[in-house]
Amino acid sequence: MELFFNELSLIGKESIDNVSIMELIKVYRSLRQYNITTCRIDSVDNLKLFQMIQNMPDSLNIRNFYFSFFRPPYESMAVEQIQDEYFGHEWLLDDEPCIGLALAHILNSAGLSIYETKWNMAFIHLMKDNDIKAVRNICTERHVDIHISQLQLGEEPELIETDLQVEDKRISLRHDHGMDVLTEFSKRLIRCPYVIGVINSLPFNPSERKFIRKIRDDGLIEIVLPWTDQKYGVVVKTTGRNIRETKRIGEIINERYGGI
Repeated sequence: MELFFNELSLIGKESIDNVSIMELIKVYRSLRQYNITTCRIDSVDNLKLFQMIQNMPDSLNIRNFYFSFFRPPYESMAVEQIQDEYFGHEWLLDDEPCIGLALAHILNSAGLSIYETKWNMAFIHLMKDNDIKAVRNICTERHVDIHISQLQLGEEPELIETDLQVEDKRISLRHDHGMDVLTEFSKRLIRCPYVIGVINSLPFNPSERKFIRKIRDDGLIEIVLPWTDQKYGVVVKTTGRNIRETKRIGEIINERYGGI
């Protein structure tokens, strides 16, 4: 998913204050938790915004991610596919033509606005010809939590596969009862392209009945073998970059390896 910069939030600005800078940093960090790393922006606005930011005392904090996050131009493959919808209508906000918010609406995404009171709202209402359209807007980290989880709800997470070959994946287990059973299971498990390795075995869980015991947001999954008498288990390192991706990987592992 890509966001679209609200170019109207730059109109009339010659500088950007420290409060707006700090909000932008918070928004970026919050978006990273959802694996969103791109905001489309017009080339002219991109240069203008960067020049404003680099003159700030704490500009280093944002320059570290600026060029990887803000990417000109607005046009991308996704935008090219819907350009007829954009050019076929008049998109206005307070009688001003708008691009970023219109594209956000068409592509069911969100606009990104520079923080100030005027733009501190979760939805912005613009005109599409004679119709009013509500567009998701982000200018604080609160808005990220409001919108992104809802937008991603119907999306399949984009999983990445590990570059490691099966023979290079490590299996690290405690020397304990059930090690032979866990070793055989782990050898099957590391064939999954989303598994980086098996990093530990779990204490016995004789009352555990679930195959997937716990999922963590750092890509770790705790797995218990409910068909064993002592409910042996392992801790698996996956390529999951957040809880949503790791949960999906857990579902795949369950489907493939959750039976005897």
